Amino acid sequence: MHAPFTTRCRTALLRCNMPGSVRRLTNDARKSPRPRVHVLGLGSIGTFAAHSLSEIPHPPSVTLLCHRPSLLDAYRDNGSQISLETREGQQVDYKGHDLEVFRDGHWYSGAAPTDTGAPETSPIENLIVAVKATQTASALERLRNRLTPQSTILFLQNGCGMIDRVNAQLFPHPTERPKYIVGVISQASLFANHSTSQETLQQNYLLGALPLSPRLNATAYSYTDVFQIQLEKLAVNAFCNPLCALNDAENGFLFTIPEMRRAILEEISTVACALPELQHVENLKERFAVDKLETTVNAIIQKTFHTTCSMVWDLRAGRETEVEFINGYWVKRGRELGVPTPINVELVEKVTRRNQS
Repeated sequence: MHAPFTTRCRTALLRCNMPGSVRRLTNDARKSPRPRVHVLGLGSIGTFAAHSLSEIPHPPSVTLLCHRPSLLDAYRDNGSQISLETREGQQVDYKGHDLEVFRDGHWYSGAAPTDTGAPETSPIENLIVAVKATQTASALERLRNRLTPQSTILFLQNGCGMIDRVNAQLFPHPTERPKYIVGVISQASLFANHSTSQETLQQNYLLGALPLSPRLNATAYSYTDVFQIQLEKLAVNAFCNPLCALNDAENGFLFTIPEMRRAILEEISTVACALPELQHVENLKERFAVDKLETTVNAIIQKTFHTTCSMVWDLRAGRETEVEFINGYWVKRGRELGVPTPINVELVEKVTRRNQS
């Protein structure tokens, strides 16, 4: 576990062709004002994204959003900087970010608790959301009046289903919604357009800027492609997270319960292969076959044998877990499709009860 504003570098194999939007970004950056990117969620993922943006050619202005007082305290305790520990063991610090703090129902610029002035009300053009899935809608509600259809939100989180909740609670009318990008972090960071046209995709600043960071190693995919990557990661997490959490164990424990692994992946495979939004995809059944998923899961467990997953830490600390957006997503989609998911249902119930005890 790492404190806010200090994170380990996550780099991996880059699978990317430089899109035209990226080339235009580097050529036009000198001609236009610096864009601004706001970052909401200042744990390891959010600070890593902020750090990576600071290293691209002609970097944007970056504003860190402290939506809790403890985040401001952590930032100041860390020398008013964010720190990144690379895989080589080097620590890289950066102090060039701006800060907004949420106080008394409003956002204020400045890092000092006594900073005064008018609340920030300017529209947000680019927002990276890296809070826990369970906090997404409530955290964005504090920014609702600054988000417009011209805004772009990158959801860089674990789990699935957060955007549906955000739309239901904050943006029920499609014409009022910002543009969405879905991000998946595993061994690489993968980004996809969610609900905008191809023309808008080519003009999108975040989709152009993020692949320029060598540390982030990001690329842009179509929504259908990244949705499948997201589901593959969700299948892994649906097995690993709740079972490690309920047994207070490292990932290596999972090799001792192969029957459970097979059973839960059979449920997930059935749901994934029945999803209506993927029925046009070639080789869908092969990609989400139980044997294929099992091979993927085993490979990841082997690589992370001594890792303690986030849900274990959450249960130990009495924090709300993301099980609703991991196993709960498979339960929800299964119900929509008439596919029973009794094991996922049981895991959601057990983790929830443990959380409440």
